[in-house]
Amino acid sequence: MVEATIELLNTVGLAGTTLIAIGDRAGYSRGLASHHFGSKSGLFRKVLKHITAIWSLELEQRVADKTGLCAILSALDTHRDHVRQYPNHVRAMFILWSGSFDPASEFKPNVTEFHRLQREAAAAWVVGGQQAGEVRTEVDPEGFGEQFYASLLGINYQWLVNQSIDLNTSIELLKRNIVALLKADTQ
Repeated sequence: MVEATIELLNTVGLAGTTLIAIGDRAGYSRGLASHHFGSKSGLFRKVLKHITAIWSLELEQRVADKTGLCAILSALDTHRDHVRQYPNHVRAMFILWSGSFDPASEFKPNVTEFHRLQREAAAAWVVGGQQAGEVRTEVDPEGFGEQFYASLLGINYQWLVNQSIDLNTSIELLKRNIVALLKADTQ
């Protein structure tokens, strides 16, 4: 049902992704989605958890014990590869995130938590790099985490709405800018 929901979000959007449509697309009875998830919001929370779990596992495996610039550059490569491998997941995630702006959104806390964890990871990479002497000490780790993650989200958004944006070029330019911003002067 999760994959059926992702497919529907990508083809008919939030409004067309009903529990009945999800059940039909997944090949189950119309009431099974309601039975398992309770509500459309409950199912959307499950979809977000599914999508973010795949992303988090990839990031954890590829960044592993790296820190500093090595971790940041590896995270950017992982991000680029993930977006290319799972564009429908990324698009569905953005569609659901847009729904979290609704004051009545029941899955806004899930979105908020995921974003917090991403910012904290980037900040931790900076701290590790500062401790190793490869990242300038005057860089604010939390501020960098916010800007790093905002840059990735912005690149994603532009690429999702305009496929003529070159994802590789955007990520490579971001990598060069980050190295220029963070790299400690070791002379």
